[in-house]
Amino acid sequence: MKKLLNIMLAHQIRIRLAVLALLVIAAFLSLSWEFLETIKDDAYFVAHEDEVIYYGSAQLFAETQSLQAESCIAEDVSKVGRFNWYGPGYNVVYGTLKMVFGNANSLFIRFHFVLACLMLAIVFLLQLLMEDKLLLAGILLISEQFTVYIYSYFPELLHLFFSTVLVYVLWQVYQQRSTTRWIALFIMLVLVFSLCRITTIFFLAALLPLGSDWRQRGPVVLIFVLGIVASVLYLRFCIAPPYAGEMHKLERLYTFNIWNFLLESIKATLANAWRMVTTYSVPVFVLLGLGILAIFNFWKTKDRFQLAAVLVALCLVGTLMAFYSVSPFYFVKQTAMLLPLLLVAAMRGPLLATKWGLLLVLIYFWVSVNKHRTNVIAEHQQAFANFRNNASLREAFQQIRASVEVNKDIVVLWCYNEYDYGSAVQALLPYSTASGNTMMYTTNIVFDQAVDPKVKFKLHHKLR
Repeated sequence: MKKLLNIMLAHQIRIRLAVLALLVIAAFLSLSWEFLETIKDDAYFVAHEDEVIYYGSAQLFAETQSLQAESCIAEDVSKVGRFNWYGPGYNVVYGTLKMVFGNANSLFIRFHFVLACLMLAIVFLLQLLMEDKLLLAGILLISEQFTVYIYSYFPELLHLFFSTVLVYVLWQVYQQRSTTRWIALFIMLVLVFSLCRITTIFFLAALLPLGSDWRQRGPVVLIFVLGIVASVLYLRFCIAPPYAGEMHKLERLYTFNIWNFLLESIKATLANAWRMVTTYSVPVFVLLGLGILAIFNFWKTKDRFQLAAVLVALCLVGTLMAFYSVSPFYFVKQTAMLLPLLLVAAMRGPLLATKWGLLLVLIYFWVSVNKHRTNVIAEHQQAFANFRNNASLREAFQQIRASVEVNKDIVVLWCYNEYDYGSAVQALLPYSTASGNTMMYTTNIVFDQAVDPKVKFKLHHKLR
């Protein structure tokens, strides 16, 4: 009887593996076909004004090897290096990409697809059961964070890839007996990746469950605290003053107005917590569900990896609620890096039903995810049509380069919403002079086109 039950169980496992393998293969082939169709004629271009920052930063670095901001608002750049509010990391990553592979319009998309493939490869390197690996790969392939942002100029696939690498190293930290080199590698990667997105520093919280007592945990607590202090200093000196209103309260911290800083942070956190649970967004709810599942799994198994995932998620989500926005457009992008960590934590959980439940939930919402991805692709293809139909405007902008006679870096004051092109018009501008010096653009945010030109083109005398 026991032998018969074992045979039946093995048969069930083979069936589940076959179903999952077919799902993963079908999803990957579908994604690959759509990718090839999208890039085949390179008819793709920047569509969103925030995408221009990454596109322009890459163009600036490729042409001048400069890390400075390609643009700014009201002449606000960082105190050190004249960086923008995203820091210098993207200049290097995407700028090097342009230097090596050329200036194809769809270069970002091709790079993101390669990163997506590498992520899937890393998934199969994890020491999980094959069923868990296939479940993890299948969930990634139908998730909004993974599939939609391949086709965007936003760097979320880069952060998903960084996160997957960190999760792989963290797995080794919690699985290996000799962990010192893995911990050192993990810390180094967190610091490097934080140059692109500073909130990556919260991955250091994943080390806090290490050690059996406070004497052993003391060093990792110190590392985490030093990492947070370093990130605050980095924000202060190497990141431009943020345009997002909620982040302005950091000035209270810099001036040691701690009481007001705490009150404003608590108020914003409570308000954003309410907005987050009352705003219908599938990826937001999936992320929150994964966080709750990690808490449940830790309660059931006392697996320190689960606690590590919970701590990282709490740090990141709590910070976003206190200092940023929980609007799905921003929140999904900023928390995308949590997806690999929380999914791996879910696959380490004891209940097979919850793992399959996650997959089935995402399959249920696949239609809306597919629609979103299709809209993103269409938006960027339309942006290319707009780019192609405005050849005269592009030529006029490029003449700015020829009109610059001084042999030094320059700053150009302009008003981006004066042109009948769209919010991504800045992507058409030149980012270097004929002599190879940098061109930085500064603008004053003005929504009323009838406003006095003195307001539109006000000089703040912060840049020279």
